[in-house]
Amino acid sequence: MSDSVALEPSSSRRLRRLLVIALIGTVLGLAGALILPHVVGALWYRPRLERLFAQMRRDPVLIEALRQQNLALAGKDQAWVAAQDRVWNEERRKGEGPLQRAVLDLPASRHLRDLIAESKGLVTHALLIDEKGRVAAEPFPSFNFEQFDKPKFQDTFPHGVDGRHVSWLQLSWDGTHPVCWQARVMLDPATSAPIGVLALEVNYLKVGYFGCIEAPAHTAQEKATNRVSSE
Repeated sequence: MSDSVALEPSSSRRLRRLLVIALIGTVLGLAGALILPHVVGALWYRPRLERLFAQMRRDPVLIEALRQQNLALAGKDQAWVAAQDRVWNEERRKGEGPLQRAVLDLPASRHLRDLIAESKGLVTHALLIDEKGRVAAEPFPSFNFEQFDKPKFQDTFPHGVDGRHVSWLQLSWDGTHPVCWQARVMLDPATSAPIGVLALEVNYLKVGYFGCIEAPAHTAQEKATNRVSSE
């Protein structure tokens, strides 16, 4: 006796092929949607960020602000810096105060706000830090006047012209989007000597994974305290 084999109707086979094709298309579409922003970030936004850093590192307004602060605060001791930092931090927690307001009104701080606006969302905050780790200009409020023990200073200034820092992912200063902080050494064009640090809050939604690869690697303690060494 011969066995009979039931053939699948051609309409069922076509439907099954269409479902498989649709599933593959959906998977590829989702993968593309996840990967594409990071590719665009690497090919478009990272070069823009590098050009912005190059522009700002030779900006005469920022360079002069560092020169002036390095000179004006040359004689200030650590007790003075710590006292300033306590007031600064309290003002940030309250949302305002005369110490930070005076810095926010500086020409260099106003200039930073203009440069950030011109970046069209690529950079959302910045800190100009002098040669001893103290804030010299800022476009928006920050929590610390003293940046000396922060990775953005310790990963850069002590290492000279090639010092670079890319932080772990964190929230922006206003809490609206993920960012990483990137920092580079500022040089005095007259002497080629390091005079401070420029740190930029970089929008992760623009530069993607490849624009926010943490460097150097930071310890769990550094991430928890935002300090290179903590008691």
